Amino acid sequence: MKRWLALGISILVLLSVLVVTTASESTVLSELSGESQYGGSLIPNSSGWRSAPEDPQTVYIEIVAPNVRLKKALREALTNVTRAHNLKPVYVSGSIDDHDMKGRVVVVYLPHAFSRDGLLSRECGVSGILYYSYAGDAKTFVDIMMSRNTSKETKGTIKKPALELKFSSVRRLNEEHIMNQTVWVAYWWNLKARVGRLREGDPYKMVAREIAAHLDRFLENS
Repeated sequence: MKRWLALGISILVLLSVLVVTTASESTVLSELSGESQYGGSLIPNSSGWRSAPEDPQTVYIEIVAPNVRLKKALREALTNVTRAHNLKPVYVSGSIDDHDMKGRVVVVYLPHAFSRDGLLSRECGVSGILYYSYAGDAKTFVDIMMSRNTSKETKGTIKKPALELKFSSVRRLNEEHIMNQTVWVAYWWNLKARVGRLREGDPYKMVAREIAAHLDRFLENS
């Protein structure tokens, strides 16, 4: 009897530790992530090349996400980062293509998102792409997204267009003789933030800050 009682107490202690640990955690992790960039400006030997965008101090930003709360968190985080670099954020409600090469372009494309409000923790997760073009190449992004034909998002359907964006943008900028060719792309599959009930924090804001941190690095190096 004493042995079973001791075993029961040990199990209860272990469960208590697990509960407290889960309720106290605060993490941001992803199953898959990557980043690709092409940086710099060409110094051509022939005439006919031009600089872009028209106004490099303005950043046109489009957020594509299925969750209003997530959009709000992203807008706040991206605004803070953009203004920290003394740039003016302008959020696009229509098509980002309407602002092609008028200013720098940032697109946060998150076609897959989820949230859970559990007993011990709250979660928010996303999968998608962050695209940044110094020259303001919005057309390439729109063209690639329009050419996608997928009924269900997977790691492959996120990674493939993310990698295509860089090469397609550089190709277009060369064809149109644009000297400023800096383009950065980051992508995630199941980027997830979890906050325990015993911790203060907002998983939506944690995901947004993680994405904005990449934009911060892009802007710093362009």
